[in-house]
Order: sequence, then structure tokens, then C-alpha cells
Amino acid sequence: MVGSDEIVALTGPAPWHDLAVEHIELRAPRSDDVEAMSLVVDAQDTDWWGGPDGDIDDLRHELEQVEQAMGSLDTGARVALADGALIGVALCLGHGHTSVAVDPSSAAASAARTALFGWLAGFDEFDGIEIESPAQDGERLGELASIRFVPYRSSFELERHGDASDLGEPAWSDGFVPVPFRLGVDDEELHDMIYAFWTDVAGHTHRPIDEWRTSILASPRFDADLVVIVRDGNGDGPIVGCALGRTFAGDVGWVSQLGVAPSARGVGLGRATLIEACRRLGEKEPKLIGLGVEAENANALGLYQSVGFEIVREWVHCVRDPARPSARS
Repeated sequence: MVGSDEIVALTGPAPWHDLAVEHIELRAPRSDDVEAMSLVVDAQDTDWWGGPDGDIDDLRHELEQVEQAMGSLDTGARVALADGALIGVALCLGHGHTSVAVDPSSAAASAARTALFGWLAGFDEFDGIEIESPAQDGERLGELASIRFVPYRSSFELERHGDASDLGEPAWSDGFVPVPFRLGVDDEELHDMIYAFWTDVAGHTHRPIDEWRTSILASPRFDADLVVIVRDGNGDGPIVGCALGRTFAGDVGWVSQLGVAPSARGVGLGRATLIEACRRLGEKEPKLIGLGVEAENANALGLYQSVGFEIVREWVHCVRDPARPSARS
């Protein structure tokens, strides 16, 4: 292990994944680490938001995503230990997406974050590796800046109360009909419809169908009844709209990948599909319903706010700037 004093003395650039910071040990996670990793994520969420966002099953699902995207946990995940105690975790979820959580109560929290950020920075073969931070966490953003990670986009999370009875019935335009989602039958068509336009928005990445299935359809909270798909031709035509609903921790509803095919836009289909998704989630009696949006996507943001969603979180997404000086280069 290389201590912080030794880092300064190194000659020439060293791969970040070969470095440790201030007696922080990094290693790949083991099967018996999962409970401790989940506690770290809960501690980080509680510090940021007042309570956990998920549970241990959600973490296990993320680890499955890492293994699929990166080949193994040895390649795509690290835990940080201080004096033998597990205090941090970093995951590379593929396509540049990452997750880093550190127990903020640890005296070595800052050193662990810096070490984990540095390890992720070593994925030079993957263009566009990004690390996110809540906008209010200035310390985390400062640590990212110290290793040349600079903001390049923002995204919002929005929430509304879980009772969707105030939304009324969705207004479907002539010819557009919501139909049941058939798991294993509609997967490929739905995936192809979404990704025909999904990457037009900054921050949206293309996921091959197997990864998409793992991320969405194999989630421990997946419920086919919460997937809204809308077909043209009075229900017999192609899929032209969708919203993928799911629940987290039993009391939070979430809407993801709300989309309308370009051929069906301009007739209120997005609004109707969103209302239908919220109504279905409302039947699960969640405390709240949430969704995410890119800050620059003004049209989507306006739609969400028009049906009662309010911005509750801002995420700052940072990428490596090779031109910026670093405290560790």
C-alpha cells in the first residue's frame, strides 16, 4: 500500500488503480461484504436525504449489473477499508455510469472517497467515465475537482405525493391504446422503440438489450403491471409510447424511460402515458412517486411539473478534464 507521503515522491504518472490514499485499502468486494456495503450506502443516503433510498436487494441487483457490464466484480467494483473496517464502495455500471458511497461518519471518509474516485479514474479505456454528486455536497465536488473531475451536466429528481387520484383519467388520442406488457414477448420491440430516440438527450446512453433486461426487467421490484405501453392502430399497431414504473423499498414509486416515438408526438401522448403510469403506481399506495430528468430537457421538465412533480434533488455529473492541473499529478 502506498501512503500519501509516498504518492508525492513517485516519479512519472502512476495508474490511479495502483494507488491507495492515507492508509485506505482498496480491494474487490467479496460475497460476505454485501451487508456491510449496504450499510455504507444507507449511511450515505441518510446523510444526503434523511433516509435510505433502497435496500440490500437493490444493492445486489446493482452488483449483478456490474458483473454483466464489466465482466466481473474484480474488474468493476472496489470497497474501501480503513483499519480493516469497510467504509466505502465504488461500482462501475458500464457505459460510463458509476456509483460511489462512503460512510460519512468515518474519520477517513474523505480519504476513502478520494481513493475510490481515483480508482474509477483509472478506467482510461472507457471514454466518458462520470462520477455524480448532489449539488449541495461541496466537499465531494471539491475532492472530484482535485483529481480533474469537472461538472459537465446536471440532472434533477422530482417527486409528487403517491396518491394519484388528483390526476384524473388520461386522455388518449384517437388510435392510441394502452395494452398489457407481455414479458418475454414485447421486450425486444419495446427496447428498440425506446433506443430509437433515447440517446438524443444528453446523459441518456444506449444499453444493449441484455443489459437493459438486467437493469429494468430483472429488477427485484419489477412488476409487469406497472409497465405502460401504448400501441398505435387502436392497439394492434406498433408500440409508440411507454413508461416503465417500479417501486423501491416498498413505499416509493418510480417512473423511468418515459418516451414517445417521434411519429406520435404533439398529441398529448406523453402526458397521458405519464398519468397512466402514476395512476398504476398509486394503486401500490406509495408515499411518493418520483422520476428523473436532465436539467436541459425543458420540455420534459415542464410536463412533469404540470402533473404535480416538484424538483427535490439536483445531481452534478462530473467527467475527467485532462487539461486541468491535479493535486496528485
